[in-house]
Parts: sequence; C-alpha cells; structure tokens
Amino acid sequence: MQRQQTSDKYAQSGAYKLTCDCNKMYVGQTERSLAVRFNEHKNAFKMNSHTSNFTKHLIEQAHSFSSIQNTMQILQRHDKGAHLNTIGRYYIYTEFTKNNHLNDEHNISPNKIFDALLKPHQP
Repeated sequence: MQRQQTSDKYAQSGAYKLTCDCNKMYVGQTERSLAVRFNEHKNAFKMNSHTSNFTKHLIEQAHSFSSIQNTMQILQRHDKGAHLNTIGRYYIYTEFTKNNHLNDEHNISPNKIFDALLKPHQP
C-alpha cells in the first residue's frame, strides 16, 4: 500500500526541486508527470548526458543520483495543462537569491514581487 501511495504522489504534473547531496538545487516544472520527468533526469545521468543541468552537475562533481523520494521535492502539483511558469520562476528565483541553484542563468531575471515575498517581515 505504501508503494502505491508513493507512486501516486508523483503522478501529477507540477513544479519540483531536485536536491544534490551537496545541497545545490535544480528547480523545474513539467506538464508531464513528476515521475516521468524524474526518470528523464535519471536516464540522462545513466547515459552520461548533459541534457539536464542537474545531471550535468552530478557528473561533473562525481556525485551520485539518489531515489525519487530522496532527491525530488514537490513544490506545487498541477492538473494537466495548468500554467506552471510563475510558480516555477518563483522557486528558481528563491534558490538564485541563496546562490544555491543549478538552473540556467537566462531563466532568472529581477522580480520586485518575488523580492517582496522573500524579504523578511520587519516590525
């Protein structure tokens, strides 16, 4: 029963974060199921391919690829066809501000709204 619940958890599309053992993170979004997208990253790793920035990092740093449960965090689930850009961009920007991301730099642009959301509340 537990195995079925785990696979159902990754059956929807959405925004996700992949975390390396060194705590660098890749934020992505997909309209396919999260499990399918995870397997694409994993297959790129097995094939020694740099088609994924996450995989490229693992290969270049000689890090290992862990299980979906240990690597992928679901940030936001969506029904098929839902618009993902804003949520994905927010999480990419969040990791960028921490200098902790593996995403392409061209995916990151200044955003005053995101800055306001990330700024600690001051009394």
